[in-house]
Amino acid sequence: MPPGKKLHSVALNMEPAQFVAGWRPDAGTLFLPTLSEARVGDAVAVRIGIFGQTIRATLLGSIGLVRRVGRPSLPPGVELTLDKGSLPAASFLAAAARGERVTFRERAPRYLLERELLVVRDGQELPSQSVNVSEGGCAVSWTGPLPMVGEVLQLKVGGGLLTPRVRAVVCWNSLGGTLQRAAGLRVVATGRAARAWQRLAAEAARSGAPTS
Repeated sequence: MPPGKKLHSVALNMEPAQFVAGWRPDAGTLFLPTLSEARVGDAVAVRIGIFGQTIRATLLGSIGLVRRVGRPSLPPGVELTLDKGSLPAASFLAAAARGERVTFRERAPRYLLERELLVVRDGQELPSQSVNVSEGGCAVSWTGPLPMVGEVLQLKVGGGLLTPRVRAVVCWNSLGGTLQRAAGLRVVATGRAARAWQRLAAEAARSGAPTS
């Protein structure tokens, strides 16, 4: 995702036919009936669910086209050019929307590593601790009101003054169960921040921590 771009974060449920009609696998684009106020080039992180299905996926990309005024057959919205890493998830959602039998694919290892983190929310730094860490994000323990799915946060993974802030999107939250009062974060950082997160994930892999 290009650095310096405005990031829109939304959660959206789509009808199966609507998703299939908007998905262009050859071009790697997806039409979303939302964000018609956005601009071409803006970055997007969208958490998509398909009505009638239990699966969800977070897709990342940039806006290639904006339709500000529509009609019943062509609603307002944006055409999202997906990042390469989001194409498999989009294909997975499309298969589910077509009614095909799908199974969850193997995901990157989640290392059960507890590490102190600072979560920056609305300009405030909140002490937290990772529950697990992966290349693409983490789960963190949470105190106080849980963040909303789709909310954009920042993570500080070091204590120095020049520690980069890692931008992340909330993919899920939990009030109870195995992960009591926790939130799942998908990292959408670039540049120094992305490299800082990759170093943390590599350290977790080398630590010998168990995986989930």
